[in-house]
Amino acid sequence: MFSARLLIRRRKNPDEPRVRLEREGRDRIRRITQAMNKVPWTNSAMQIIWVSGPVTLLGAWVGYLLGYGRGPSMENYVFFISYALITGLAGIIANFAHHLTRGRKHERAAARVSQVLDTLPELVLITRNLIVESLEGDARRREAAAMLLRKHDLAPEGVELAAIELLDDEESARRIAQIDVYRRVGMQSRIRDLVGLYREHIDPRLNELADVAPEAISLLRDRFAGRAPDLHQGVARDENFIERVLAAIEQDNALLMTLQDVEEMIILAFELLCGRRIPMLTFEYRGRWHLARALDALEQTRSRYRIQQATGLSRLKALTVYLAEQSGTLVEDAAAGLRAETLTARCRQAMDALSEQIEHLASGVKQGRSDLRPELRERAEILTNAIKLFRSVQENYGQIARSHATLIRHSQRWEAITEQMNDKATHLQVGPGKRGLRIHENHIELTDGEKARVCRHLARYLNETRADRERYHQQDHGSQGATTSGYIAMAKHLAIEIALALEPYIHLSRPEVQRAINATNAAYFGHLEPDLSAAAKATLGAAMVNEINDDLSRSAESLAIALVRHYRVALEPEAINFLIRQYGARASTLNILSNIDQTAHRNISLLSQRPAGIGTVPRRWYRALIKAKRALN
Repeated sequence: MFSARLLIRRRKNPDEPRVRLEREGRDRIRRITQAMNKVPWTNSAMQIIWVSGPVTLLGAWVGYLLGYGRGPSMENYVFFISYALITGLAGIIANFAHHLTRGRKHERAAARVSQVLDTLPELVLITRNLIVESLEGDARRREAAAMLLRKHDLAPEGVELAAIELLDDEESARRIAQIDVYRRVGMQSRIRDLVGLYREHIDPRLNELADVAPEAISLLRDRFAGRAPDLHQGVARDENFIERVLAAIEQDNALLMTLQDVEEMIILAFELLCGRRIPMLTFEYRGRWHLARALDALEQTRSRYRIQQATGLSRLKALTVYLAEQSGTLVEDAAAGLRAETLTARCRQAMDALSEQIEHLASGVKQGRSDLRPELRERAEILTNAIKLFRSVQENYGQIARSHATLIRHSQRWEAITEQMNDKATHLQVGPGKRGLRIHENHIELTDGEKARVCRHLARYLNETRADRERYHQQDHGSQGATTSGYIAMAKHLAIEIALALEPYIHLSRPEVQRAINATNAAYFGHLEPDLSAAAKATLGAAMVNEINDDLSRSAESLAIALVRHYRVALEPEAINFLIRQYGARASTLNILSNIDQTAHRNISLLSQRPAGIGTVPRRWYRALIKAKRALN
């Protein structure tokens, strides 16, 4: 028999998770906004009453007794009681007025935090749509399919849709979806049966498209093998996105930043506001001051050199993305995972074709075709911006050489100092103590007070652009006249504001911070739906952040490589065991490093590791722009 009470309880059960999310989210928002003042005003009022009342009277009586040898008279009691009441009442009124104004500030702060936590996930979805909207043809289909396949909870129907978009083969897509159904119920034996049955048909198609869309095909290949993205591993970040955003700020050139960078910045901000703690491994030395100074200089130079190396590919990617976003160019997309040589070839080919189009249009305008003037002006502007980005790639190639020379100089100074000392002084110390060369583990995070200040900064920009976001939701994205340039500029400005808001607290401009963030995966926020409240989004965001397993193995191996190659420090068995046990570094990698002969590997040039040169700017590009300018004048 089922009682009415049990039936009512069961009916309420579906709403309980939502209610719990709301409650936990409101508690989180309240904790952030009250970080500046954690003492309730009632406690302060009770303190004032206690001090102004019994404490004052007791002090007066004891003082009178010690000074005059007798207790105070009734007139004295009236004086002290009146004094205590008046001062206590004045203090309570002042404190109440203070907390009244403070309460309003807390309400405004809570509103700002709620607004930011509610809007950032929505802006992630808008940015992703802008990424797809800026592409054309097959590139748009591939990018949309990749976004679907990144969802770890994607239904089999979604897997089938993504496979159709990528393979354009409904039969293969249906088979991959069948494998995903079996994956959901853990039937690995059936997955192996289906993979063996369909491999000969599907593998050639995947291999054919691997060079066109490496990341998307890799995700689809995992689905075909019965694997889905792991919630605990998170989502891989777009490499060096922080460097591109900061470069756009420094050079006042939004073209250096891509929409993928905007998405990554929004996700990073939301992660930190939800309590993400990103681990960071660095070297530190405590001991002789001149050795410590040499180590700091070498570590800073090495970090700058690594960032400089990555900058070349970042600039090249920005150029490719810019050309892909412009209609009528030969670059369809800048798919993740493509080699630098492939990107360079695509860019040069597209810019060659663009210069030919400009020359043809300029010739038509000179012959009196005034209807071609708008298109000529647009093509010329695209080529002008592309040449600027092309030249930034060239300039970076020279900067890498200068950074490398500085690195060699500091490395030689370190070697000269360490050769004069005992070997133990520069060995990696893993035991107890603080002196010597050690690995320092820190975390990139925001305190509750810093979260409130970041939200205050971002809320100002979100309020300024609220009308633009509302127009974006209301416009017809399928219409031919819909333009995205204004919304792209708004999105990039948001990424800049996020970088400026975070810089004072986590120091994004520092190379070691960028390296630490790039080495970790982002949390998966696919569960956040637009119709959820800010409190629910805050709770779900915190839950997703807590699900991430921070993998420090790559960072530990990078530090081990730096120890051996840059600092000439031998890896002892004790240090190897420590890196394996503490950070999960691979024993095979560390054993190879431990066998390197330090005396035989000095002053090795690392210039061979820099990205391949992009070449010089052909004169025909400039000639095309000159012809366009003459035709338009």
